[in-house]
Amino acid sequence: MTVTRRPEEQAVTFHASEASKRQSKRAAHAAFTAHIEHLCRTDPGARAALRAGLRRDLDHPRTRPMHRLLTPRLPDGCDNTTAQAHYTVAALIAAQPRHAFSPDQADDENTPDEHEAADKQALRKKEEPGEEVAPPGPAPYGTSFGATLGQAVTAKGKPMRMSAAESRINLLARQSLRGIHLHLPAAVNQVRTTGTSIDWGQLLADLIDWQYQPGRISRRWLQDFYRITAGADQD
Repeated sequence: MTVTRRPEEQAVTFHASEASKRQSKRAAHAAFTAHIEHLCRTDPGARAALRAGLRRDLDHPRTRPMHRLLTPRLPDGCDNTTAQAHYTVAALIAAQPRHAFSPDQADDENTPDEHEAADKQALRKKEEPGEEVAPPGPAPYGTSFGATLGQAVTAKGKPMRMSAAESRINLLARQSLRGIHLHLPAAVNQVRTTGTSIDWGQLLADLIDWQYQPGRISRRWLQDFYRITAGADQD
């Protein structure tokens, strides 16, 4: 006998499936970026090879040493756009100053990202007696690069000037797929001077999806930026 589920049951199943896919992708992106940070921290030669691929496309002669390091870490059967996103993020991580790879950081490339850890911690909490509480799903996104630029403006010490950050976020928001790969290194350098951390896994996800949804991603970056910088000094 065929059982027909009600529309609301189908919707719950669909959203649960989508949430599971997002969490799986986020974990894969976090594992990739953690591996690159581990590689850069422990192998200066690998770090130099990855750094040489900055602003280079997949077929550029300078990226050839990267193939040995990154190919085993790429998703099975991924297209060139997905591969390029991984190469760009790997090069951005490698191009950071040496002190960015703190020796005090846990040297475990399988460590989950902070968002996944928070999700698991929330799921482990017991329900209050007599109260039914639905377990929270994973957050749909990590920290966007727009939010990161906003945090650089509000950082203590040597923050990024609001006018410079605003120009940078607007420049990034109107870029083509090729353009976003070319302009990110300068933006990342500006952010790093303020000591603001970057969610590499979310940046990787956004670069992968940029070819399909540049408007949605750039809008989220802009909204996150202005949400954080609301009330900041306009220099």
